Amino acid sequence: MTANQSPLQSLQTGRWVKLICGASYQDMPSIRCLAMLYTLSGVDCIDVAADPAVIAAAQRGMQDARQLATRFRVGDCSLASATPWLMVSLNDSEDPHFRKAYFDVTSCPPDCSRPCEAVCPTEAIQFQALDSGGVVSNLCYGCGRCIPICPISNIEAHFHQADIRSLSEAQHLDAIEIHTHIGQQVAFAQLWESLVAMRSKLKLVSVSCPGGPGLESYLKDLHAIMAPLSIPLIWQTDGRPMSGDLGKGTTHAAIRLAQRVLQLGLPGFVQLAGGTNHYTVDKLAELNLLGADAQVPVKVGAGAGGGYPNGAIAGIAYGSYARKLVMPMLDAIEQEVQIYLNSDVIQPPSPDSSLMQGLQQAQQLVGKLKNYPAGVGFASKS
Repeated sequence: MTANQSPLQSLQTGRWVKLICGASYQDMPSIRCLAMLYTLSGVDCIDVAADPAVIAAAQRGMQDARQLATRFRVGDCSLASATPWLMVSLNDSEDPHFRKAYFDVTSCPPDCSRPCEAVCPTEAIQFQALDSGGVVSNLCYGCGRCIPICPISNIEAHFHQADIRSLSEAQHLDAIEIHTHIGQQVAFAQLWESLVAMRSKLKLVSVSCPGGPGLESYLKDLHAIMAPLSIPLIWQTDGRPMSGDLGKGTTHAAIRLAQRVLQLGLPGFVQLAGGTNHYTVDKLAELNLLGADAQVPVKVGAGAGGGYPNGAIAGIAYGSYARKLVMPMLDAIEQEVQIYLNSDVIQPPSPDSSLMQGLQQAQQLVGKLKNYPAGVGFASKS
């Protein structure tokens, strides 16, 4: 049983699981609820946009989880006993994770079938939202699925740069993730230097980079820029960004990129993202790539950031798939949670409640790598 491991222990033993809320996703009620559910499910890290309001929402969600876990016993173990690390995503250049869709609804033909509306995973496209250009900005996380499907090419992407100046010292942050692209050495170095005051307080740094020609030399250059590094380093292999909810086959791109990065033998841990879903752990096991199968935990060495010498995967990040699993239930879950947090109710949620159904979905996903026993969930305090 691995539910009580700290985030660092999970990383060292190949059982690291991260929830990606989205570098551009700013729907505060949903983020609070997602953070609560996946904290109770035992994730090691929650990755959010570099927005003070979003950070606060995630922190409230983690606090909600701790309150619920204190009031009720979580199955046969305290899954929420170890608090996830809170991570913010930054970008050194234009990146698809840092964009919002936009279009002028007045330019849309009256007889359009509106395929963009049907394909949007968060219902961000709302034609009555004239003030927002047809897209509710807080709900859009930049997946881009609406752009190629528009029959008149009316939808465009508006990119933005994460503002690190808004991250005050008072906000509790454990980790940062830098999204970069091949050829951005100068921009990466500038961003890294601008984080000097923040870096001394961090427990982890992650680098997310898609594949392409020259990847190997580029990642080596990035490691040289960051060295010496005394905290753990994660190389996030972003195979097919924001696609895990489209089908199980999307995970192949993330695994192929991970295999390519593993072959470099760089100091640090390799973690999958971009297309990950319920199929990912099974495929990694089939390929004998699970770090959780390693016999000896890996220690973090000063200046190196740790890593797996046997070429195994240290963890998985779930984004769009994790959100899709519970998204239809979030409103009902939020209402139920507020009842429990603001009343003297001592009986745990019923098995058919939205909270329990959402928790079950989240735990089943996280538990594939964590190796949870069957039936983990709330029980009465004894």
